[in-house]
Amino acid sequence: MNAQKPELLQHPIFVAPSNLMAAQPEVPSSKYYTLRYVLAAALAAGESRIILPALSDDSDALFRGCRALGADLEWEDEQQQVLLIRGSGRPRATGPVTINVGNAGAVARLFLGLGALLPDITFVTDHPQSLGKRPNRELLEALTQLGVTCEGTGVEGCLPITLHGGAIRGGKVTISGARSSQYLSSLLFLAPLLPDGLEITVVDGLKSQPLVRATLEVLQEAGIRVEYDDHLLAFRIAPGQQYQARTYTIPGDYPSAAALLAAYAVSNDPASELRLSRLRPGDEVGEALLQAFRDMGADLRVNGEQVTLRGGRRLRGFELDGDPVIDCIPVLVAAACFAEGESVISNIESLHYKESDRINDLCAELRKAGCSVEPQEDAIIIQGRPQGVEGGAVVDGHNDHRVLMALAIVGLRSRRGLTLTGAEHIAKSYPHFFEELQRCGADIHPVTPQA
Repeated sequence: MNAQKPELLQHPIFVAPSNLMAAQPEVPSSKYYTLRYVLAAALAAGESRIILPALSDDSDALFRGCRALGADLEWEDEQQQVLLIRGSGRPRATGPVTINVGNAGAVARLFLGLGALLPDITFVTDHPQSLGKRPNRELLEALTQLGVTCEGTGVEGCLPITLHGGAIRGGKVTISGARSSQYLSSLLFLAPLLPDGLEITVVDGLKSQPLVRATLEVLQEAGIRVEYDDHLLAFRIAPGQQYQARTYTIPGDYPSAAALLAAYAVSNDPASELRLSRLRPGDEVGEALLQAFRDMGADLRVNGEQVTLRGGRRLRGFELDGDPVIDCIPVLVAAACFAEGESVISNIESLHYKESDRINDLCAELRKAGCSVEPQEDAIIIQGRPQGVEGGAVVDGHNDHRVLMALAIVGLRSRRGLTLTGAEHIAKSYPHFFEELQRCGADIHPVTPQA
């Protein structure tokens, strides 16, 4: 069931300065919703169908985890567009369980909560320099409050992690929302399966609220009742609930669309027109993302689920509260590098704790390309260069798909192109991203080693 790796990712790649042409690429399915719907289906007793799930390295980790918790997954079609899931009703295992979560942070965290229902489960990663460095301390502290014995690595609770649970009942728990909303989502998926239910109090604020609302939306569709306040800081989940088998259709992925939109937004050619479909209107992340492109002056039109963006516009500097579109920030920074004037993207401190440090690492690589970017603890300040940047450098993706997308966009508008190392990590969420850019007219080719 592994997502097939494109041949282009076998070596470093060169992104040459390119003019993009009119194109209608297919947007990948939403990673956010694939994770949540597949998980809800795996926890339901009976058969569910997932139509158009995302296919990526993260999806592979998700499918492995669901099987380890007792669900059966198989494709109904050779095109891998419909996934049949026979759920287990709750995590079940007779002996110790080990799950390799790959480089999928959200998968790891949501499964950590459900793993508390098993007597002995260990989470490992084969990406120690990326996911292996991401903190889980706050979530492990919350699980400890519920009676789980948690064995994490280091003071921040990094992987590998072993949990000894199985007999937890629920009750009341406090969780910090300062660094990640995934901790809260993990508890929300766990809560209906606890004999005494769960009351959750969120402290220190809550990052990425749109993704918590996505969790609540999916839980409701799966038949789970959750009571919560308007600020998403207090939740009550009654005991005795069961996930219901359903058919779910996955919408298009806005963070992936953001990369394509940014590539066209920075184009100087008004003939470069991008048309994207299957982008659900009213999506909270999507609406904030599209507004950001409007604020920078992009030629953007929306008609139902179709979004069209035409290049050739002079972009302008803008200010953005980045938290609602946190996974789109690297490509928005890349676009701002070619806008006129200063752009300030703030409220993004959580980017320090992603697959890479998406503030400092991203800015270090953009500076190699000739961009004027200033990293701060909670923001990135960009001095735009509408005339373009020099390029001609070797830049690294830091094991991070979002950083790779941003660097590719800059390479397209540089004078001498960019060589990207670590390009294979694009497969985490969008395995065919570089091939898609090629079909849009980009000159991208592998850099093969000299004999």
